[in-house]
Amino acid sequence: MKTIIIYCSKYGYTEACVKSIADKLDGDASFVNICNEKIPHIDEFDNIIIGGSIYMGQIQKKIKLYCSENMEMLLTKRLALFLCCGLPENFMKYVKTAFPEELLTKAVAKECFGGELRTGKMNLTDKMITGLMKKAADKEGKSEPMPIPGNIKKLAEIINSQRK
Repeated sequence: MKTIIIYCSKYGYTEACVKSIADKLDGDASFVNICNEKIPHIDEFDNIIIGGSIYMGQIQKKIKLYCSENMEMLLTKRLALFLCCGLPENFMKYVKTAFPEELLTKAVAKECFGGELRTGKMNLTDKMITGLMKKAADKEGKSEPMPIPGNIKKLAEIINSQRK
């Protein structure tokens, strides 16, 4: 069983999640950061996992574009989708805006991996926006984004349990 994980990661949390998934998968697992790497042809893969992170309510444009441009091929594969987002309570809203309905229907798994604020890697503008959002969340009594490692394990188990 061969799996490819196609993702976009800006500050590293999504990439850490992807590496964790790959470690848990049976068979050959590879991954490619669509932000700066070329995606191999997906014909050779049994499973396709696609995901990214949510910023200002949206997934990265490269993920959206890849999904729309490769819809027909993706619909022929076993597919799983994930999002890294700091507001897991909004996951269903985010996933519906991140991925086309056809892929959501086809996916054997859709998971939220939570999030982390990695401000040390952020540019000044993103640090300022994050600071404002953090202050607003504090006023509302909301906690900082937290990883959800159990959902990473769950997605891997679903993929491992699926057989052609």
